[in-house]
Amino acid sequence: MLTEGENTLEIDNKWPEIAIFQTKKYRNARVEAHNALFWMARASHSFLDPTLGNSHLSLFWNEDHGDFRTRLLVDGCQIGLHLPDLELYFCDHGEKVPHSFWLDDRTPAFVEAWYLVELLHRGIEQEKFSTDLPFESPDMLMGDTEDHNASLFKTELTAMSECLSGAINILKIVADQLARHKDFANNPGQITLEPQSFTLMTRADLSTSHDKTVLVGFSVGDHLRPAPFFFSKTCDQVAGSKNHLLDYNPANIISLQSIADKSLSEEELVRNLVNLASGISFAVR
Repeated sequence: MLTEGENTLEIDNKWPEIAIFQTKKYRNARVEAHNALFWMARASHSFLDPTLGNSHLSLFWNEDHGDFRTRLLVDGCQIGLHLPDLELYFCDHGEKVPHSFWLDDRTPAFVEAWYLVELLHRGIEQEKFSTDLPFESPDMLMGDTEDHNASLFKTELTAMSECLSGAINILKIVADQLARHKDFANNPGQITLEPQSFTLMTRADLSTSHDKTVLVGFSVGDHLRPAPFFFSKTCDQVAGSKNHLLDYNPANIISLQSIADKSLSEEELVRNLVNLASGISFAVR
């Protein structure tokens, strides 16, 4: 529970209608969006040194521009994504530049060609760009056999984007509270979007253990749970690097459906997520 002197919630999230997430169109929209993340991750994997846990692939929310971005890749260059219309673009020294690519009515082969042309224009070595990734996923679309169709899923992609934006606000408060919780070390509270699993995450190292980290995050849905949900788990429970899924304990999940059914306030949601994380910390002592 928030106590006097702690940060108070200044969030007024209005989650999209749950019915949107219970349709085949939303599942298809999720595949389209996931592939946009894969294309961002391919740029990161091509130009950054691999890191433990593939953290070099992590994406970051840019509050000023309302988009997700890669780490700095080379010569001040990043890849950005405007999620509602699946617009990919280069950013030079923080600023979006022309010649975007929209994942609509184009095959993955066109995305690869766009990358190579844009790299050439910037004098960046094309030979370094690769479509390889350090993980696998059945959602990956490649080649020229199937078109992306983002414009068919405008409603679903907008709802997904609203969920991610709202979840970032929630996770900021959770990260701040965990940073001051006695069971956790003073973590920076960074929030990332992970392309492998399509989940937002903040990490909190346990003060009682040197090799345990608790993840608190938000998933846009997966093959087992099509609708979005919040979760908490220890990082050593993450599936192997070749698996795109995370293994969740149902007891540590808070779905958007349950938030709606219980009419949870933002303060209650934050409290529940902090309690889940501290419960996990107690269990692994």
